[in-house]
Amino acid sequence: MTLALTVLLILYFLQSLAKFAVWLALPYRIRIKRVGSYYARGQRIIRGYDTVSLVLVVAMTVLAFASGVEVTSFAAGLIIGMTLIQVFIHRFDRPLADEQMPPEPVRPNQHTSYAIQANPWLAWREIALISLLSIWAIYALTADNIVG
Repeated sequence: MTLALTVLLILYFLQSLAKFAVWLALPYRIRIKRVGSYYARGQRIIRGYDTVSLVLVVAMTVLAFASGVEVTSFAAGLIIGMTLIQVFIHRFDRPLADEQMPPEPVRPNQHTSYAIQANPWLAWREIALISLLSIWAIYALTADNIVG
């Protein structure tokens, strides 16, 4: 059970790092075109991704508790994660230029996505901290649970 949890956690951390790498590697026009296509389809892709993500979070939580997770560490990690995401979202408080606005009608989550794509580096501190913590977690999980 611990190995399954370890693999899920490592994959999740790698996915989060890949998202930041995409922001570095792909120009804005390509990223925003991709994001726009997700919203143009009635958010089906976003809802599907969110559903899969939620199922994985539930699976990781069940596996963590079944593996004997330390409650204080889990609670601290939960608070740290929630706070990082809240502060990350709050960084995107600058108005978008007209050419960066999503097409009407604009949903609140769509506006936020476009704001993040327009300038992801407004949250550079949160991205750096999430990346460093993710890299450490991948290392620690691999060293403790896979390599031995």
